[in-house]
Formats: sequence, structure tokens, C-alpha cells
Amino acid sequence: MKNFLQGLLIFFSLCLCGMVAFQWVRETDLRKTVQALTDKERTKTEQILALEATVRRTEAEVRRLDDLRKNLNEEIKTNRAAITILSRDLDNATKEADKWQKQSEIYKEALQKANENIVKQNEDIRKQNEDLKKLADDRNEMVQRFNKVAADYNDLVAKWNKQQEELAKAATNAPPQTAKEDRRK
Repeated sequence: MKNFLQGLLIFFSLCLCGMVAFQWVRETDLRKTVQALTDKERTKTEQILALEATVRRTEAEVRRLDDLRKNLNEEIKTNRAAITILSRDLDNATKEADKWQKQSEIYKEALQKANENIVKQNEDIRKQNEDLKKLADDRNEMVQRFNKVAADYNDLVAKWNKQQEELAKAATNAPPQTAKEDRRK
């Protein structure tokens, strides 16, 4: 029995060794599985953290873009109001420019008519100056003729008077009468 017990003890030892080996292999597989699950969990956790960080960045970007959109919408409203005002001002400026253009055309026409009138007046003045010069020349010629006729008349009167005096002296021995005495009579 001693052999039997020894054999049984060896058998149980071997069984125990087999069971330990079996557990060891199973434990190794379990550790590998646990390690794989741990790695998987860590990977998923990292992915979750990365996705959460991405979500936070995306949310921040969405908030930033939403704020930017709001600012741009406000700017668009402001720009539309400014465009409306500028369009109104442009229409007014265009109308005023057209009015001034028409007024300028009227002034140009008036200036042209005034220039034509001035040219006509200058032509008339030139003609009048020529007529006046011709008239002055005619008057000067008439004055010269008159002066010549007056000089001839004066010469003739002087000759007549001289002849009358000579005739009066020859006719009487009385002294010739002066012009004052003739007036008294």
C-alpha cells in the first residue's frame, strides 16, 4: 500500500501538476484576453477622449462660426441700410448732377447767344465806327470846303469893301464913314 499510496500521491501530484499547467495555460490565455481587452478598452477610451476633444473643438468652432455668422448678419443688415442710404444719396446726387448739367447747357446756350450778340454788336459798332469815320471825313471835307468858301467870301467881302471905299473916296471928298457911324443912322 505504500506503493499504492506513493503511486496515488505521484498520480495526484502529476494531476496537480497537470492541473497547475492547465491553469497556467488558461491563466496565460486569460491574461492575454484581459490584456487585449485592456488594450481595447484603452484604445476605445483614447478614441472616446479624442472624439470628446473633437466634439469640444467642433462645438467651439460651431460657436465661433455661429458668432461670426451673427456678426456677419448684423454687418449685412448694416451694409444694407448703408447701401439704401447711399443709393438714395446717389439718386439725389444724380438728379442734382442732371439738373446742373441742364443748367450748364442753358448757361452755355445763353453764353453762346450773348457771344453772338456781342459779335453782332461789335460788327455793328465797327460799321458805325466806319460810318462815323466816313461821316467825320465828309464833315472834315465839308468844313474844309466851308472854310475855303468862307475864306473866298471873306476875300471877296474884303475886296468889295475895299472897292466900296475906293468908290466912296472917289465920289466925295468927305471922309469915309466908319462902321459905327453907319449903325447910328
